[in-house]
Amino acid sequence: MEEFLTQPDGPYLPNAMQNYARAIEKTLAEVPVVNGVVDLEALWMELGLPRDLIIEVFETMEIKLPPHVERVVGPNGKILAQQKPLRLGDTG
Repeated sequence: MEEFLTQPDGPYLPNAMQNYARAIEKTLAEVPVVNGVVDLEALWMELGLPRDLIIEVFETMEIKLPPHVERVVGPNGKILAQQKPLRLGDTG
């Protein structure tokens, strides 16, 4: 049986946040995008993870957005993630 890490909010499996981040990145490629924007509600509907957890992953992990997604917005239009502008000489 795997060991649990005890956090103030409860037990988490080791590497859980990395797994959530990968699941979010995969789902971002599949959810509806409107004018380059993905809404938290669309992610929530596809992932089935709690909204607060999805927000926490965006706040604590590096999430790579697919090229067709310019930004992800949460409650009250808060930007959870956005494409980083390319600098001259960057190839992506």
